Amino acid sequence: MKQRYTITVADFPMNVVTEESPEAVEALVGVLDRRIREIYLKSNRCSKTEAALLCALDYCSDKLKAQRKVKRLEELNAEYEMRISELEEELEQLKK
Repeated sequence: MKQRYTITVADFPMNVVTEESPEAVEALVGVLDRRIREIYLKSNRCSKTEAALLCALDYCSDKLKAQRKVKRLEELNAEYEMRISELEEELEQLKK
């Protein structure tokens, strides 16, 4: 069931609606807020908004990399399953 939460990220309050638990929302906000603050504090010329955008770009990049990795692993898994089937058929032929 979706719930509404008021969160604050980089001193910016906002409302979100999600099916996540309060603990999951709190953990996510904590990770995001810390990452934005790290970026913001490392750069003298970076605003909090720019830090948030850089953080979003980093996470999007990570997500795309993970998606590519998952796709490759699924392809490898399909290849392995096909090879296992071939070997099982071969084994059955050898048993005869």
